[in-house]
Amino acid sequence: MPVSVSYPGVYIREVPSGVRTITGVATSIAAFVGYTRKGPPDKAITITSFADFERSYGGLDRDSPVSYAVRQFFANGGTQALIVRVATGYASAAWVLNDSAASPVLDVTAATPGSWANSLRLSVQRTNVRNPDAEFNLVVSQLQADGSSLAVLETHRNLSMDANSAQFVVSVVNHASALIQVARRPGLVFANSGYAVSGSITFPLNPSNATIAGTLDGSTPFLLTLGGAPWNTIGDLVTAATNAITAAGLGAALTATDAGADGGTGSGHLRIASNTVGQSSSVVIAGGSFGGLAATIRMGLANGGREFTADAEHRPAVITSVIPPTSGVDGTAAGPVGLRGSELTKTGMYALLDADLFNMLLIPETFSMTDIQAASVISAGVALCEGRRAFYIVDAPLGKTLSTIGSWANGVSQSRNAATYFPPVRISDPLDGLRPRSMPPSGTLAGIYARTDATRGVWKAPAGTEATLNGVIDLAQPINDLENGLLNPLGVNVLRSFPAYGRVAWGARTMRGSDAQADEYKYIPIRRLALFLEESLYRGTQWVVFEPNDEPLWAQIRLNVGVFMNGLFRQGAFQGRTPQEAYFVKCDKETTTQADRNLGIVNIDVGFAPLKPAEFVVISIQQIAGELQT
Repeated sequence: MPVSVSYPGVYIREVPSGVRTITGVATSIAAFVGYTRKGPPDKAITITSFADFERSYGGLDRDSPVSYAVRQFFANGGTQALIVRVATGYASAAWVLNDSAASPVLDVTAATPGSWANSLRLSVQRTNVRNPDAEFNLVVSQLQADGSSLAVLETHRNLSMDANSAQFVVSVVNHASALIQVARRPGLVFANSGYAVSGSITFPLNPSNATIAGTLDGSTPFLLTLGGAPWNTIGDLVTAATNAITAAGLGAALTATDAGADGGTGSGHLRIASNTVGQSSSVVIAGGSFGGLAATIRMGLANGGREFTADAEHRPAVITSVIPPTSGVDGTAAGPVGLRGSELTKTGMYALLDADLFNMLLIPETFSMTDIQAASVISAGVALCEGRRAFYIVDAPLGKTLSTIGSWANGVSQSRNAATYFPPVRISDPLDGLRPRSMPPSGTLAGIYARTDATRGVWKAPAGTEATLNGVIDLAQPINDLENGLLNPLGVNVLRSFPAYGRVAWGARTMRGSDAQADEYKYIPIRRLALFLEESLYRGTQWVVFEPNDEPLWAQIRLNVGVFMNGLFRQGAFQGRTPQEAYFVKCDKETTTQADRNLGIVNIDVGFAPLKPAEFVVISIQQIAGELQT
């Protein structure tokens, strides 16, 4: 910035260099989508080891191909993965904690669905707390394998039911616990009269069993249905609330009346008021969604309108090692529809839309599907990868042969962002006495991708004698050179077994890599390098947006993008002896015309000369005739 001079002397001014370093993104974050025994459903969670997977998702499971794929991924060099659990029919273990009057005050659920939480036990302590009249401790234990002893896993101390307290139970537990989540029962507390409605009386306002049609402005009768019994007027609603109050034994203390609509006219609101002499406390409840309660509560109470009083009876009663009354259920695999999920609600594979970055997509459950089922999942996965600049390692359905895998691969996808491998791998199954089990190869290959990226770079083909398949004891079908020659021109990558080298990946083509198509991105390393460049430049040039679109900006762009490309050239990412032969970066008045500038557009042209794998090695041998006298 210019220096404002005001006195004779020396002024110091810092001048920005214009250098904005572009950092290359990660290239081997693998996203696994499918069924696991544990874990939060339809949510992408990062793990960095198979031990993480065991803790969060339950480890190996016979019904979970994903669990074996994740194990193979880390065994072959993977370092970071995203897991999206997709299941159906699951349920969470749950407790309802009552106060000393046997009224429910706190709902407790396991942090994630599944039967894993059925061994948890809850205890509520009221001794050894900071405020004996209002606070309590919540202890989470687990039943051990011997079936008799308990191990304390979490202890949450000095909790309060007061939402205004720094130790409010919901805030403390939900932020600190890895095992449970809690929710306070919605309560209407009359501080002046001492009546706590929560847990003692249920008003007909629960949206889970109530529906409303019509308007609430008084001009048109509305219909509210509760438990199959409809009523059409606010009078009927008042009658239902009065009956509920009477049934709860609070008829002498509370009265239900028509409160009118907002502004005091019409109908549509229900008022529950205290009858106690000298008390004016009251609550106005909308006759609609319970979610609107906060906006329609009108207390004018001595406690500042809070929904809680410090009465000790509003705390959970003391309990010890209580089994969850509602058991957790693991659920089952969701099938093709569940795996695809919904882009609108971000379920299934679309849970990855919330992930910042993933480079590889794996859906091992297509291995056990029919061709039609697998095709529906694969097409959705390909579209997702193309939109997120990721690469899909496709697992073909079990049962494909040398004569059918080629036609299947060319029929299911023609994407540059996907590759498939044949045949399946066989691993030792720890859950079956280490007997061999055929498994989809995607997890193993994703690990090889990660290992190759780390040791050689994303521009090196994840194939060859270095691409050994760790943890694979055999291949489902041996393939020789002639059979390999039938599949390679069709874009199907083959897994081979060689003496001395063992099982290796012996192909590096995308699903658009057939010879007949002659696609410029037929090879996996070229396509993945392009995706790496695109994502890195996309993230590394965000600073350009809204900058003045003129020569100084263009010069900065050329400098920063050029430095990034030159760094890759020095690592051996491009072919060519000089930077001029390896890449170019162009951003000037030729790429960005005045018409573009008027539209707010700056055009950056980046080109690179990729390294193509030596797929065919030709050795020419001839005899030397020697010195012949002529």
